[in-house]
Amino acid sequence: MSGPPLLSVQGLTTTFRVEEGTFDAVQEVSFDLGEGEVLGIVGESGSGKSVTALSILRLIPDPPGQIAGGEIVFRGENLLKASPGRIRQIRGGEIAMIFQEPMTSLNPVFPIGDQIVETIRYHERISRRAARDRAIELLDRVGIASPAQRLNEYPHELSGGMRQRAMIAIALSCNPRLLLADEPTTALDVTIQAQILELLSDLREEFGMAIVLITHDLGVVAQYVDRVIVMYCGRVVEQAPVEELFDAPQHPYTQGLLSSIASLDGDSERLETIPGTVPSPFELPSGCRFRPRCGFSRDACSLADPPLIAAAPGHAAACIRLTGYALPRTDAA
Repeated sequence: MSGPPLLSVQGLTTTFRVEEGTFDAVQEVSFDLGEGEVLGIVGESGSGKSVTALSILRLIPDPPGQIAGGEIVFRGENLLKASPGRIRQIRGGEIAMIFQEPMTSLNPVFPIGDQIVETIRYHERISRRAARDRAIELLDRVGIASPAQRLNEYPHELSGGMRQRAMIAIALSCNPRLLLADEPTTALDVTIQAQILELLSDLREEFGMAIVLITHDLGVVAQYVDRVIVMYCGRVVEQAPVEELFDAPQHPYTQGLLSSIASLDGDSERLETIPGTVPSPFELPSGCRFRPRCGFSRDACSLADPPLIAAAPGHAAACIRLTGYALPRTDAA
């Protein structure tokens, strides 16, 4: 990364208070994102991926949630200290977000066009006609046929893929510097998923924006991102350039995720699985949170949750096996 990062998240901790008590949904998460870079955040459900993205835009509902610590610096400005008015300017204008399920994110009582026009006019002083013309251009740009007609249709009248494209059009309406894409292809078939991801890749090239892509699909990560963060139980357990992560994964959790992917060479008759499930935030094990599911676990793993330890330039993992000695590097195919 050359020059200062576009986005720097340092020590982010987000807590939730519920009937059972208070827990950290995200704990001490740190990463930098450069201009035009695509960062992938992966992990099982409950790992803190979406909460991290929502925290960046200060969209955590309070109560029950609260950003309890850390810094989120965007273009030199700490968003956690910004006024509510300033945050509203940043949302949509400088940082946009594509949410997991467009049917619950789009307003069902307004046509798609009205929702795009409203976003544009909130951030820019232009006439309604000019905003409508741009909305038509955006729908055409994201691959929606007959955009002038679709402008007047309601979310329920569109297919899942078209709703997702409409969400992307809204997100891009003000040319943001950063796009947060939270599982943008959830519930879409494989063909539409590929189209949406290619569209995001093309728009990144066209507009030069950075992207944080949240997904559970490591195949998507391999094809579309530059660097990867692996999260487990609210913490970052590994981070690396994408090729480095796939060639030499260092954390047992990352290794387990990669082993569960079907291979095109057909050598494996049965996919490997990670035993057990993600623990409840109120029943976290002592020491390393992945310890009960880890095939390399030993007594020392119960003593402390290890910090990120350098395994190679730009590559770190939170595993006790890296303390004092690195695992042998392999040239995995």
